[in-house]
Amino acid sequence: QVENVKMLDRYTNRKAANGTLYLTATHLIYVDASAEVRKETWILHHHIASVEKLPLTTAGYPLLIHCKNFHVAHFVIGQEHDCHEVYTSLLKLSQPVKPEELYAFSYNPKMSKENREMGWKLIDLKVDYQRMGIPNDYWEITDVNKDYEVCNTYPPEIVVPRAANKAVVIGSSRFRSRGRIPVLSYLYKENNAAICRCSQPLSGFSARCLEDEQMLQAIREANPGSPFMYVVDTRPKLNAMANRAAGKGYENEDNYDNIRFKFIGIENIHVMRNSLQKLLEVCEMKSPSMSDFLTGLENSGWLRHIKAVMDAGVFLAK
Repeated sequence: QVENVKMLDRYTNRKAANGTLYLTATHLIYVDASAEVRKETWILHHHIASVEKLPLTTAGYPLLIHCKNFHVAHFVIGQEHDCHEVYTSLLKLSQPVKPEELYAFSYNPKMSKENREMGWKLIDLKVDYQRMGIPNDYWEITDVNKDYEVCNTYPPEIVVPRAANKAVVIGSSRFRSRGRIPVLSYLYKENNAAICRCSQPLSGFSARCLEDEQMLQAIREANPGSPFMYVVDTRPKLNAMANRAAGKGYENEDNYDNIRFKFIGIENIHVMRNSLQKLLEVCEMKSPSMSDFLTGLENSGWLRHIKAVMDAGVFLAK
């Protein structure tokens, strides 16, 4: 607990609040003592992205907290010792070294074991598959990924074409990055149009895999009314070509029957993150002019990235 802590408004010139800072096992809590009605600001430790000590000011020792949900908290603490204690404590609490240090492992909910176990039943994949009319003549639910043996980032039960046997599924997984085979994400049962997801193939410059080719053929044949199938690569083509040098890449149209390849051009996560950071910096500007805001927005590239994502969605929907 630290008394007489100021909380600054980073976006306006409003007078700083004065209150008390509390550090609990799970939250950083600021109580505004200057407000007529008790006003509290709660920040979950695991929402904290960064904690930064800023240079000393006439008001005290500033502490800047950026959260993963884009919330920014700017505190000014009177004593250096108190500021350092809060800083080091937040670093430790917001960046656990072991999974066991997460609060979920020490949390003791006041409810019965039966009620707690209900949480595992909130999402039932089989119910969602049934909504889409699965299983049917062309698609089936398989437990080939039981205990996450084939792919540790897919659920234990996945939907694959009936024509693809276990050997084809496993063979295809060995030819896909991290074992992410083509599996069904969505089926429009009115016309059997399907959207499947997968990772890039380990094709390099010339490698091929019979089981993977059979897998894609089975997916195409699961919609008898379609003479061909689109393979949509969301990356820029240059990125996909560069990955070939690392033994990955993209499907060779010569090896797969009746596919049409299309690159969408969505940048990778690092470019997206950098663009988002620039956008946040623009949004954190104090009283910017419309010209400055629009220039910063354009320079961030964020709207171009969003358009690329939306273009991909429109293409798939059509």
